[in-house]
Amino acid sequence: MRVIALSITLACGLASAPALKAADVPQDVLEFFQAATRALADAHSTDAELPNAAAGFLDYFDKNMPNYAQLRANVEDLVSRTSVGSAVEFVTDEGDEQKRSLEVDWVLEIPDQPARRKVLRVAIEKRGKKWKITSLDDADFFKY
Repeated sequence: MRVIALSITLACGLASAPALKAADVPQDVLEFFQAATRALADAHSTDAELPNAAAGFLDYFDKNMPNYAQLRANVEDLVSRTSVGSAVEFVTDEGDEQKRSLEVDWVLEIPDQPARRKVLRVAIEKRGKKWKITSLDDADFFKY
């Protein structure tokens, strides 16, 4: 399974949460989430010589954020078991060049499970020149 990467216009939109157009979300924020979803998709390895790499996805999160330990445990367990497809659609986006509050419609595709989809509240902040997720309202969304 490969990444669905970043989808700005998923075919099955939420009626109560219309998506923003790509032009409404800053380019660097689009690229940040695209890279994060790709890192999650690339985290699982079927090669016994190559370890699973949850750290690549977890690098997009602030280690001091609330629920980080739970998120880390969930993601490490998830990618140790299987590959994951991931897509994000932006529902809301507010903020400036340093801090943003978003609602993202996140979809996970896990083999042998129904697709998982939820609108998550996410806060991101610039740390140097890079964005980091500093708040995620549901770490269990990434639970196997």
